[in-house]
Amino acid sequence: MRISKNGEDVGADMKSETVIFICSFNSVRSPIAEGFLRQRGAGQYTVCSAGIAPIRVRPCAVRVMQEKEIDISGHIPASVYQYRNQNFDYVITLCDNIRKTAEEVLPGGNRFLHRNFVSPTEIGRAQEEILEDYRIVRNEIELWLNEIFPAAKPDSDKNNGKTDLDHTTTRHVSGLGQY
Repeated sequence: MRISKNGEDVGADMKSETVIFICSFNSVRSPIAEGFLRQRGAGQYTVCSAGIAPIRVRPCAVRVMQEKEIDISGHIPASVYQYRNQNFDYVITLCDNIRKTAEEVLPGGNRFLHRNFVSPTEIGRAQEEILEDYRIVRNEIELWLNEIFPAAKPDSDKNNGKTDLDHTTTRHVSGLGQY
């Protein structure tokens, strides 16, 4: 089954696995992850993202993804609840406070993967400091996705598919926001 951004079944595609990325607000971490997998896994994965309380994608997230030549400016925030009880091949949570909710809302997921990525804070900080923290989160998400989806990255899998996918947290960035 292929799932559209609106949560609708858009037809069967035997080659495509379904992936949903979930974070608190669907404004930084999950749109970044969705953008990477859409670009790298073109045709291999049907990808969407969602949050508990979705808000517009953060401009700094758009900017740092543009540095990687990935455009997430058209990202439409979605609620995890619109995907309630849908089956995904991968349910991937990107922050600790969403993990349990995702398992309750999407109980039919084949594989639940989790890693806590600290989202940058923007309050009271210089623009270049903020952007640097966004770059750190972006790069950490990209590296982790390369471990999870080795077939979707340009290089072949160097670990024969054997990776530890359930990490607890990423490197601490200077801000402790919750986007």
